[in-house]
Amino acid sequence: MSSNAPKTLRPFPAKQILFAFIAALALFVVYNNERFIVDHGDPQWTYYLPVRWLLLPHGLAGLLVLCLGATQFSTRLRRRHARVHRILGRCYVIGVAIAAPLGIYITALHNALPTRIAVTTQALLWMLTTGMAFYCIRRRNFEQHRHWMIRSYAVTLIFLTDRVLVAIPWFSDLDGDTSPSILFMCNIIAWVVPTFIVAWPSVFGTARPASLEGLPPS
Repeated sequence: MSSNAPKTLRPFPAKQILFAFIAALALFVVYNNERFIVDHGDPQWTYYLPVRWLLLPHGLAGLLVLCLGATQFSTRLRRRHARVHRILGRCYVIGVAIAAPLGIYITALHNALPTRIAVTTQALLWMLTTGMAFYCIRRRNFEQHRHWMIRSYAVTLIFLTDRVLVAIPWFSDLDGDTSPSILFMCNIIAWVVPTFIVAWPSVFGTARPASLEGLPPS
């Protein structure tokens, strides 16, 4: 006997595809840019040798933030394991609090002035957006917390997008220690794109994203 009940269509897994793409970018960057960590014959090892002991905690904290950021956008984790979501969120904030200031210090020691400006801008944006996200969740402003987390993670992804773009031959000549054009462009994109994402529902009249109501306070 056939049923006339309509079939429920599963939503398009856009979020899963996005984070799978980010994971693929991360693997490419590890292979293409970070091999010097284990291959000391790589020219990059000589370049980073003077700041290697600062680079280690900076890189580990940044990797932690990159991985934990993806978990913060999991609706299932947030609804079923709110306490875990909250703990991981705090670890994300701690990771940014370590990686961003170290990034400023490393670039001040190691780079030319244009790159110091670009990296410092990125680090300040990182701390600002993450700090605002944390402030909003402490005040239980769930919608604004979500918006600022989108901005924060966009800044986190500059680590990947800058390196992937520089790996493209046409872009490789546009980025250097004395002229970090690609990094400046990534800083702008990391602010502009999330602004469109956040404004899209209200501007185009689409359904507002699910709120985080019911989430225990941080």
